[in-house]
Amino acid sequence: MSRLAAAAFRCGVAASRDPSSSRLPASASASARLFSADASGEAAATAADSQNDPFLKASSEGLAFGRFYSNIGGVNRLEKNMLKTDIIHHLDRCGLSLDDVKIDYNRGFNPLCALLRFPSKAAFTTAIRQTSQSRLYKMDTISRDEWDLKQSFDGKAVLLQGVPRNALPEDIERFLCGTNFEPPPFESFLRPGVPEPIRMVLVKFRTKTDAMNAFITKNRSFCLNNQVSMRVLQ
Repeated sequence: MSRLAAAAFRCGVAASRDPSSSRLPASASASARLFSADASGEAAATAADSQNDPFLKASSEGLAFGRFYSNIGGVNRLEKNMLKTDIIHHLDRCGLSLDDVKIDYNRGFNPLCALLRFPSKAAFTTAIRQTSQSRLYKMDTISRDEWDLKQSFDGKAVLLQGVPRNALPEDIERFLCGTNFEPPPFESFLRPGVPEPIRMVLVKFRTKTDAMNAFITKNRSFCLNNQVSMRVLQ
C-alpha cells in the first residue's frame, strides 16, 4: 500500500470513531421535539373543537322526520283549528320552527296530521318522549321522501266554504274585492252536505299577511245570497 493510501485509510477510521460526527447538535434535537409536541397538541385541540362545534355535530347526526297526530276515538286526525305554533309549543324541547311543520290535509281539507322535520335524531327521540307523556298525541317515523313530496300551503291559501254553486269566477273576485289574492283560475270542488253538496273554493294569496287579512275582513260575508265561511290553510 502506498503511503498516500495508508494515510487516507487512517483518516477514515478516525472519523468513524469520532462520536461528534454522527450526533445532531443538542439545540436541533430539542427543536425537533418541541415541533412534534406542538403539532400533536394542535391536532388534539382541533379534534376537540370539531366535537364541540354544534353545526358539525348536527351534520353528523343528521335530520329526522316524523308524523304527529291525535288518535282520539281510534281516528288519526288533528283538531281543525290547530296551528303550527300549537304543535311547536307542545314539542317545546325539540327546536322546531314554522318551516319544520307541514299540515297534511285530506281531500276535503280537514287536517289529518302534521309532518315534522327535526334537527337531529336526539330531537326526534325527545318528541316521542313528550308525546308519550301527554298521551294526547302520537308520533311515527316517516321517510325524507314523504316530507319532500308533501305540499305546504304555508298560510298563503284560504278555503271558502259555502260558495253558491252558480257563482262565477267574477262573483268570487267581487266577494274578495279589497284583498290581495292571486287571480283565477280558482280551484273549486263539492263536498257532501245536507240538504245538498257544499261548494268549496281554494284561493291563494301572495303572502301569509294577505291571506290573514282576507280572513279577518271577509269571513262570514255574503257571496250572492250565501254566507261564506273562510279558513286559512297551513
